[in-house]
Amino acid sequence: MTIGLVGHYLGARMGIGTFIDRLLPPLIDALDKRGIDAKVITSPNALSQTPAIQSLQQRSPEKVSVLPALDYSPIKRFAWVATNFSSYCHQSGIDQVIWLSNPMVLPWHPPSIVVLHDVNEWKAKEKYGSQVKTTLRAWMYLEASIAWAKKIITISEATTADLRSFRPQPSLRQKIRTIPNGLDSPLANLTPAKINPPSAPFLLSVGRIDPAGKKLPEAIALTQALRTLTGTPWEIHFLGGMNKSTQQAGEAFLQEVEALPWAYYHGFTTDAELAAWYGQSTAVVFLSQNEGFGSPIAEAVSFSKRVVVNAHNPASLGAGGDAVVPVVPGITENEATTAAATVLSQLERNQTEAETLIAPSGAVRSKTYTYADAAIAYAEEISQLNSGH
Repeated sequence: MTIGLVGHYLGARMGIGTFIDRLLPPLIDALDKRGIDAKVITSPNALSQTPAIQSLQQRSPEKVSVLPALDYSPIKRFAWVATNFSSYCHQSGIDQVIWLSNPMVLPWHPPSIVVLHDVNEWKAKEKYGSQVKTTLRAWMYLEASIAWAKKIITISEATTADLRSFRPQPSLRQKIRTIPNGLDSPLANLTPAKINPPSAPFLLSVGRIDPAGKKLPEAIALTQALRTLTGTPWEIHFLGGMNKSTQQAGEAFLQEVEALPWAYYHGFTTDAELAAWYGQSTAVVFLSQNEGFGSPIAEAVSFSKRVVVNAHNPASLGAGGDAVVPVVPGITENEATTAAATVLSQLERNQTEAETLIAPSGAVRSKTYTYADAAIAYAEEISQLNSGH
């Protein structure tokens, strides 16, 4: 019995890329211990951006298959999967498929498990430029998975709640299993690169440059409010790349950022540079409302940093626990001032508590549930599918 682990994405290694990079090594190890052969099916972009896949390919080339079609545009990619994927699996001896990202399941495919990271296609009707495009993507990735996958794994209780809210049918409940992402991050164990951090306090924003989805204008407004309330020259620093769906809006946002002397964009950085920025930051800001998890939150906690999150996003609370500072983000002066006051109150309280900050709770959380734990849970689900349960 051979399992195909499909892991692909476009652009830099952000949320889904980090998930694949962290989950694959312990998952393959857990499957090996159960006597299950696994083959990673990936794309050229994912291979070039994901160290775990590169390492596996170097050790065991036969365990990695690179399919350029997975880097096609969504419609072309789905067309290829619809017409060629089943025969590819047959020729490769793949009996079952686990879609770790961007699932495209059809009834003539091998039995499949899909991993859903979020249900943003249902939440944001024009997420991909128009309602028609977004609806098509929702059908390809979400509706098809619900209809034809043998099992659905969600990466957080928040994603499970969203899925059940949008599709409450009883038959779906039997398919869903929540396996939270690990809260551990290897970044904190790296030797940080040399950077030039500001001497002033600053917020750090890590992730895709998606102004609407990540609420980046609200992060700018929050920084301005912090500067006004404290009389201190707070700054904000953005790290991350862009994908095609948000590139136009992202580039327009960055042009606006260039006009602000206290806002900076550093692009996509190495892990060592990212570790340095996390370590030097005053706090991390992650205001996205529709995340299924939020890797930057868990990464910030590993550095004992406070994370300013959107109070309306339950997944952020789960990823950060006691480390998060929930606010209601907004771009008006009153909204931003209220949020800034909350942030300052939490930071000041941390200082009066002798820097106990988040280190205790963050460390406990990281040791409590790791990607290795998640991999064991995934392997168990795969074993059950393997046995026909």
